[in-house]
Amino acid sequence: MAKKNEVRKLGRPRDTDSVETRARLLAAARKCFGENGFDRTTNAQIAEVAGITSAAIYHYFPSKIDLYAAVFEEVQGYIYAEIEKGISGESSLVDRFAAALDVSVRINRDDPSIAGFVVDVAYEVQHHPELTQFVEPQRQRSVNLVKRLCDDAYAAGEVREGIPQEALEDLLSVLLSGLLRFSTLVDNSPRHAAAVDVLKTMLRSADTFAPSGIAVAGH
Repeated sequence: MAKKNEVRKLGRPRDTDSVETRARLLAAARKCFGENGFDRTTNAQIAEVAGITSAAIYHYFPSKIDLYAAVFEEVQGYIYAEIEKGISGESSLVDRFAAALDVSVRINRDDPSIAGFVVDVAYEVQHHPELTQFVEPQRQRSVNLVKRLCDDAYAAGEVREGIPQEALEDLLSVLLSGLLRFSTLVDNSPRHAAAVDVLKTMLRSADTFAPSGIAVAGH
């Protein structure tokens, strides 16, 4: 298990010194941005954590904006690749969503800096609109994931009649983002995992979802 203050790379290859240095730089930037925010993070801080010189950062990224965008892209790529693997063996909406929650618990347990970084993104975009063009395409991945899960569930007749799909998508998105924010507030991975376990129990017993073999009207 990775320690909280450990800089962890998200699966970058180690073919060359340049690739390894870039991976180390992204991991260090993720940690610094997540802990200090965009404005308070300096190149000197990132360079110290990465074990390189401040000037070397510009060899990889021309500005702090570009570095932040690269970190966000890498983090989102990692999170959703892990979620796709986690839900691949499940078929129902509840089981797939539960698997996605389990992935979020594991990621937060192994490296809390990821959640810290992601939670801070909305704030940074509000205060730095120039980040929007880099962040928005990646943020859409969460919306698309939840919509796909709900599309499949409604097509399979898993959701009871009268439940609007858009409202269910909104609720599931809020649950995902809310638990992520909760994990950063309590800074306690067992407590985060326990909250997720309670939510999974509630979802599996919820009247919202039709029992196996009972389809929504029209399916």
